[in-house]
Amino acid sequence: MKKLTILLFAFAAMLLCGCEAGEVQRRIVVHALGIDPLGDGYEVSYQVFSGGTSSEQGGPVDASESTVVTLLAQGRTLYETEESLRLRTGKEVFMGDVELIVISDELKDADLTEFLRYFRIADIYLGVNVVYCRGSAGDLIGQKLNQGSATALLLKGVVETAIDRDRACSSRIIEISNTFSDGGSAAVIPVLSLEKEGGKSEDSTVTDVTLGVFESLLITKDGFAGEIGEDAAMGIRLLRGDASEMSLEVEAGEGIAAVELKNLKIKRKISIDGGAPLLKVAIEGIYDVRSAQEGVSEDEISDAAEKQLLYLCAQGFEALKSSGKDFIGLGKLLEKYEQGYALRQNGDFGGAIEGLWASVEAKLKKY
Repeated sequence: MKKLTILLFAFAAMLLCGCEAGEVQRRIVVHALGIDPLGDGYEVSYQVFSGGTSSEQGGPVDASESTVVTLLAQGRTLYETEESLRLRTGKEVFMGDVELIVISDELKDADLTEFLRYFRIADIYLGVNVVYCRGSAGDLIGQKLNQGSATALLLKGVVETAIDRDRACSSRIIEISNTFSDGGSAAVIPVLSLEKEGGKSEDSTVTDVTLGVFESLLITKDGFAGEIGEDAAMGIRLLRGDASEMSLEVEAGEGIAAVELKNLKIKRKISIDGGAPLLKVAIEGIYDVRSAQEGVSEDEISDAAEKQLLYLCAQGFEALKSSGKDFIGLGKLLEKYEQGYALRQNGDFGGAIEGLWASVEAKLKKY
């Protein structure tokens, strides 16, 4: 009886392995999405795994460049493009492994909530970052940038590094969605840039291009609300109170010092002063000097780093004032500290932003 039971378990295991391999063969595993405008609809570039011996046998999926292809589909809606891809290939489209979503900046005036709704319906992981790009999103994710790894992995790494170093704002699906549902009027979404060096061939490698996140777009539910540079994005992270570590280059003595900031702690409070809201921000943290000109004192470097933090906050504050959009959680602060004033705004904090002024202080200690 024991022998029979063991044989039955072994047979069942073989069947399960076969089913898993069959499932892989019957579906398209999407790795990244690129969304471009096409007439009254969209052209979507699906970077997908083309399979391989290990995945067909139920093993781990190989994400190397040799097993990744980009498939195009068109439709009036994003769902229609997915259905088109399903009909053309005869396979189910699996979106659970999407790691990056790239939208052409030509769609910056499109209704972002439509995109968010589709991402949720498509069962895309809500922790995936959404970014814009200059020009064609399909061209960007279709580039051959790094021998031996899928393009989306490299692009994802570039975006996440910029966010982790507080040089760009996080733009995960869940965060953008919560921004709008919590009353925020704009999301700060990074722009992924790729520029080929002059004279290079179309088949460029990573050494032939400038790749990074150097600017962001302010996007409301209804569309584009402005552009901001890297300094302003860093300032916004500080004004929001969600910055943790930064790399700064500051003028100290007669040269430039490279400084790493860590363990940033940011306290925010708001009050009504003279009938207008006053935002107070206190920044504390530790710093480490990576490089500096010989003879420059620690005091000079720390003073320069503190002044740079104030400058970044000023850039972020200027972006806030000029846009008139609440992307730093001003409404929540007013509801917490000045409920009466917040109630009089009736959910529209444009007037509060117009009259807002700020006081920022920074204090750093040596690591």
